[in-house]
Formats: sequence, structure tokens, C-alpha cells
Amino acid sequence: MTRLLLAIDEQWPTRPDCPWVLLGPDDQRIEEGHSEPRHWPAAAECEVVLTGPQCLWLEVPLPRSARRDLPRLLAYALEDRLLKDPDTQHLTVSHRRPADDGERDLAGVLIIARDRLRNLIAQLTAIGRPPRRVVAEVQTAPAGPDAWQLSLSAGGAILRSGPNSGLVLDNDILIPLLAQQAATSRAANTAPAHIEVHSAPGTPAPDLAILHSETGTPVQAGSPYLWWQGADRKAANLLQGEFADRTRGSSWIGNLRPALILGGSALAVWLLVNVGEVVWLKQHLGSVGERIERVYRSSFPNAPVVAPAAQMRQQLNLERARHGLLRDDDALALMAQAAEALGTDAASGIVALRYEDGRLDLTLSGPAATRAEAIVGLLSSRGLLANLRQDGTTTHLLLRQENLQ
Repeated sequence: MTRLLLAIDEQWPTRPDCPWVLLGPDDQRIEEGHSEPRHWPAAAECEVVLTGPQCLWLEVPLPRSARRDLPRLLAYALEDRLLKDPDTQHLTVSHRRPADDGERDLAGVLIIARDRLRNLIAQLTAIGRPPRRVVAEVQTAPAGPDAWQLSLSAGGAILRSGPNSGLVLDNDILIPLLAQQAATSRAANTAPAHIEVHSAPGTPAPDLAILHSETGTPVQAGSPYLWWQGADRKAANLLQGEFADRTRGSSWIGNLRPALILGGSALAVWLLVNVGEVVWLKQHLGSVGERIERVYRSSFPNAPVVAPAAQMRQQLNLERARHGLLRDDDALALMAQAAEALGTDAASGIVALRYEDGRLDLTLSGPAATRAEAIVGLLSSRGLLANLRQDGTTTHLLLRQENLQ
């Protein structure tokens, strides 16, 4: 069965052409090109790789809970880490692993605007190419356990600092962003052994000596970056929940019926044998949750209980403010970060500011407005959530502190 892989950037379908690769049943490349939809080859299935900054990949701590509570807990954990309302975003869990404290899990979450994914699927379906899978390039780019992997293409750069993390960087300010990431990792004692650079065919390779000098980390050239090689079955499919394909299984489910019956029988026997242990574990987990809730209720009797552990950390931040301690999302702290990023343009480039609910709105003019996109990249590399908003001819820089709890 052949598969057509499409590398779709944030300009599609306004700019309808895109790179594509046709793979055979053995997942080997049959044909490759860059063209508009009318020139795409026929294939049994169509899959999409979303390139550039369309997807954000975060890892957030979550209390261990029932599966039905996952959407609510994810929205709560991401509330302070997104500029937009989590309800407007489509969330896909890429992985879960135990946190260092042994009491929580760390969940990887791929985030994309719900309207963007809905419109993309509708456009592809309208031209007869409904996607079976949609994956994010920020997850499919090369990654390694020890070294950082930097993948470069015409659409941007992707930095993978490990199997469970990925970050999209702007090619225009790649070196300062990479230097900032390296400095942050050294401060946290998590610096990589080296940085391995993968350049896509036709993409100019960076000067490795300059990268070494600016980052203070050994840099070496790696294999060429082929965007389609990492789009295997291990990558998280964004077509989950409301976007799941409801018809995919109907054609082959009948062929699996005998295996499903056998598997169901084995599962029933396993449940009968282990039902006692499951009941005991459930009771023990319930008692732990009740103890956590009692501690929270006794400490904050008038507060509603949603996720007690996370709420207690939030209350601690509030107590710091009540005692006159500076929070990292206070106006002065955000202004200091913005002024450092603006440099000499800060004095004349900020014509107005507004601070409300942890968000700082700066009105920029002159050279500061011209450099606005580069400033957003610098602030993002420092852990700030930064965005631009155009109000007519006026440029606004919106920023808030990323909550790392």
C-alpha cells in the first residue's frame, strides 16, 4: 500500500505548493517532488507532516488520575503556559512518564489551534486527499539521548534536546537562540555532550566553527535531514478525539474478529484472577487522594477543589506576593526582560505599556517595531510566552511568564 506524505507549512493552502514524498509498501521512497495538489501522485493513503511553528510541544506535570479526568487536568496545567485559551487548542498526548518526585507523571502534549487543524482537514478532504494521519515535525525530527540534534530546512530549524522534547527556532536568529539554549542548559547542569547538525538538501549548512564559538559546545555535522524519514508509526497522530477518523476500522475489523474474541476471552480471565488486587489498589489510591484533598481543604477552606496539588503551588505563589516578594510574572520582571531583548531600542521604541493579569502589553514604534519578530524569538528562548498583535499600523508586543511548575 502506497503512502503520500505532505510537508505542509503555516502558509498552506494560501500558498498551495508543498514538498511531498511517495512511499511504497516497504516505506521506501518511490518518488519525491514539490508541487501544487493537482500534480501530487496517486496513493492509497495520505499523511501530513506539519512543519514550522504550527505545533507547540510542551511537557507538563499531571497528578495521577482516571483517564476521564485527563482533558480537565491538561487544560488546567496548560492555562498559564499558553497565550490563548486552552479551549481553542487541540491537545494530543505524545507520551507519559514518571516525574522525579515519583508522585506525578510528566505528560508530553502537542498543541495546535483547533481551527487550523479543522480547516486543514476540510481542505484536503475537499480535494480528495483526506489524511489518515497528521503528525508534527517538531516530534518527527531526529533526536538522540545524549547529544542535541539540530535539523535545518528552508522552513526553519528544529532543536531536539532529547526524545521527549522539541523546539522550533527561527533561521534568521538561529545562532543567538541556540547560544541562549546552551547557556540555560549549562546553568541547569544539563548541557549536551555535543550538537549534531542535520541540513536538508539544498539548505545552506551553517558555519560549525561559529556555532561552536557562540554556544560553547562541540558541534559536528550529521547525516542529511530528510523531513519524511521520521514520520513513522511511532509519532503521535493528531487526529484524536473530535478529529479521529470514524470510518477507518470498518473495512478490516471483520478480519480481526477471531483474534478479538480470543483476546477478549484472555482479558476476561485476567480480570477475574486479578480483580482482588485491582480493588485493593483502587481503594488505596482513593485514600491517598482523600488525604491530599483534606490537607488542601484544611489549608484553604473557602477555595474550590479541582487539582489540589497544583492549586497549593498556585496559592504559594500568591502568598509570596502578599509578603512583598517579587513574582516572576510581575510587571517589573517582565519589563526587565523586554528591555534587555530590545537593547538600545527600548528607550525610544516603547511608546505605551499596559499590565493586567500577568500579561504585559507593549506598544512599539520605530526600530523596535521593525525588529518585533526577532524580539519575540529572543523572549521565547528565555521562557517567556511572547506574541505580536497588529492594531492597524500599531505593533503590540504581548508577553507573560511561562509557568514552569
